[in-house]
Amino acid sequence: MKPVLVIRNVSYETEGLLEPLLREQGLDLDIVDFQREPLAQPALDGYAGLVVMGGPMGANDTERFPHLQAVERLCAEAMERAVPLAGVCLGAQIMAKTLGSEVRANPVREVGWYDLAAAEAAGRDPLFSGLAAQEVVLQWHGDTFDLPEGAVLLASSPDCPNQAFRYGENAYAIQFHLEILRPMIEEWVRRDAARGWLGREGRISAERILADTRIHMARSMELGRQVYSRFARLIAAAG
Repeated sequence: MKPVLVIRNVSYETEGLLEPLLREQGLDLDIVDFQREPLAQPALDGYAGLVVMGGPMGANDTERFPHLQAVERLCAEAMERAVPLAGVCLGAQIMAKTLGSEVRANPVREVGWYDLAAAEAAGRDPLFSGLAAQEVVLQWHGDTFDLPEGAVLLASSPDCPNQAFRYGENAYAIQFHLEILRPMIEEWVRRDAARGWLGREGRISAERILADTRIHMARSMELGRQVYSRFARLIAAAG
């Protein structure tokens, strides 16, 4: 079976629980880490699927991070060829940009655990049909995107209406983090608290995020396994 191409924009934003779910379907992973290999030029040929992870940069920061142009080309090719694709957070924003939508700063920075509403189409979607009408998920972003023309909205939040969409039959843009594992959250909190991206108190403080993680982590893992095991089966069927 063909492997899956995984794009890491930074080394510490990994594929989390998605990795073992892909391997359970007999899929190998080829990981391109642009923090370690900034000049890499991966090609989609020979791969059964594409996964694009997040990162602290913005989708429009191509001058500072030229590798984003290579990621855009991969996403465009995957959607054109109907290769199964999942874009997470920054990956979702790159997908939206590739499809011609504007990516811009969201009025509210969503960092931590936030309410999520399933869109009407989610109930019929192969990946998202298991979402309840209201969930609480981990967010970690300052930007948002317009819904691309022809895309199907799958989820929204009060402060960020476009949280997930499907384009075609098997390309998924997911702004929130169902792939997350507890050690990843702890690492992100440590890093972003150190660079001053978290608040000192309140909803986006390190203390609040870690406390909310204890409350919501079990359901997040359940949803993550559900959504991404279905995605893994989608790739296996195509590959």
